[in-house]
Amino acid sequence: MKMKHVLLALAVLAGLATPASAQTEKSKRPRVAVLEFKAPKEAWSGWGWYWNHDSQARMSSVLQDLFVTELSEAGSGKIRLIERERLQEIRQEQAFGQSGEVDTASAVKLGKLLGVKYMITGKITRFAYDKKGFSTGWGAGVLVGKLTKDPLAGAVAGSVDIKKANFDGRLDARVIDVETGEIVGTAWAEHKEGNVGVKVAGTGNEFQYDQSLVNKVFEPCVKEMTPKLVQKIMQDQ
Repeated sequence: MKMKHVLLALAVLAGLATPASAQTEKSKRPRVAVLEFKAPKEAWSGWGWYWNHDSQARMSSVLQDLFVTELSEAGSGKIRLIERERLQEIRQEQAFGQSGEVDTASAVKLGKLLGVKYMITGKITRFAYDKKGFSTGWGAGVLVGKLTKDPLAGAVAGSVDIKKANFDGRLDARVIDVETGEIVGTAWAEHKEGNVGVKVAGTGNEFQYDQSLVNKVFEPCVKEMTPKLVQKIMQDQ
């Protein structure tokens, strides 16, 4: 009976010690924050008039979310990520810009305010758009209208615009040690995406920036880069 009591006591003590041990282990993991990824004007090739600061801000936001999601998986059990909302609070309190590339000095300052060990930031170095295709033109619309005796059918046929669009993107990232200001690791990746757009009777849209497009082009890049970034962090420990 005494032996059973001893074993039971040991089991209870082990159960009580596990949460504290797990908490201690978790506290040893380096804290990491992800900044926005700048989408500078010079990186946009072939977009023409559509490039604007709103598009840049939205792309930066999407990429930040993608990196946080992938890092939380690739770095599970290795790093601790700071919530984006907390980062935004600090930026607002300290009057930092809300989008765009952050230089190393600013990243270090932000990191110290957040109490993190590493900051991850970077930029879009290429987001190119190339299109090829054909349009039926006004003449085809007139012909269809006469044959069908339907003005609407003629209008539709006269505005069919089919284009082949190719997208090419590249991301560059770096890991900054907040304590030293040193760049302890870098990573880059690129991806090409092809698609077909159809514009009918002026009611459709040619390819433009949207979140789904950014995901198609840059999500493969983020997936490729995040294990490398986590590895750089772990090697610096």
